[in-house]
Amino acid sequence: MRCLDSLQQQDFSDYEIILVDNAAEPEMRQRIEQFNRTARVKVNYLEEPLVGSTNARHTGARAAKGDVLIYTDDDATLAPNCLQAYATAFGAHPEMVAAAGPVKPSWETAPPAWLLNFVTGKRLFTPLALMELNDQFQLDSRGVFFSVNMGIRREVLFDVGGFNPDLVGDTRLGDGDAGLNRVLRQRGLLIGYVPTALVYHHIPAARMTVNYLLYRSYLEAAVDGYAHYHAHMPGPERLVVGLLKIIRRKATLSLLIGVKHAGRLDPVSLQKQMGLAYTWGQICYILRLLFHPSLRRLVAREKWLRRAPSSGIVAEFSVADG
Repeated sequence: MRCLDSLQQQDFSDYEIILVDNAAEPEMRQRIEQFNRTARVKVNYLEEPLVGSTNARHTGARAAKGDVLIYTDDDATLAPNCLQAYATAFGAHPEMVAAAGPVKPSWETAPPAWLLNFVTGKRLFTPLALMELNDQFQLDSRGVFFSVNMGIRREVLFDVGGFNPDLVGDTRLGDGDAGLNRVLRQRGLLIGYVPTALVYHHIPAARMTVNYLLYRSYLEAAVDGYAHYHAHMPGPERLVVGLLKIIRRKATLSLLIGVKHAGRLDPVSLQKQMGLAYTWGQICYILRLLFHPSLRRLVAREKWLRRAPSSGIVAEFSVADG
């Protein structure tokens, strides 16, 4: 509930809160009803039965009444001036279609020294969705955002077809917020960075491990694989050719490098280990494309936001193919 608490403390008044429950916990509705009894801004609680963060984001977008949508996650808290910062930026720059703010870590336990050393100095750290570009507002067509702290004009989100499929459980199907970012950039639309729209991403101990970084690198291969095959999905024969190329060019070398650096915690060794995990992710994603026709159809599909909420290939894949 800490995310909702931070939304109650905003230095801004003209906003609504939509909470989409993609896990549908039986007691959550009661907890929200109790929360609303004393809330300054009441929460509109919605259940989304189709699993996957994309489905939840789209359910929220359909229900929203405002012209600008601000997305965050349940493991984040917003600084008190976050919404005001976005409102000011979108109001001052009508040409800005989307925006991001900084995402700083809120470590739930003391992080290990090796992780701090690895993260320090990086403007973007994708495995933990951290971002701190600079201290000045910027606006260009090469902007970047994470869904834990992003804003987008509602009409633009619907126009481009929303978010592509993302995580369904522990399975990465597509490129999610990265795909939305990619579509906006391909169209030359302007994305802002609002340095005062600060969000804290709460990092539990389970994410402060080498295994978690390797897992995120493995998933990142699906993000890039989706983007690569989205424009043109080859037949099974060409997929096999692509798989063999990766195995011949990268797998053996990546394995040798990964074994050499295994167990080391310096930044170079960590990067090498993550590279190996990414390579195996590439191989596994192509194998999934080969053996699951539903995933091939999913990758080729456009404009997910405009589909009927009760149907869709995401549900088909998640049930039939795990």
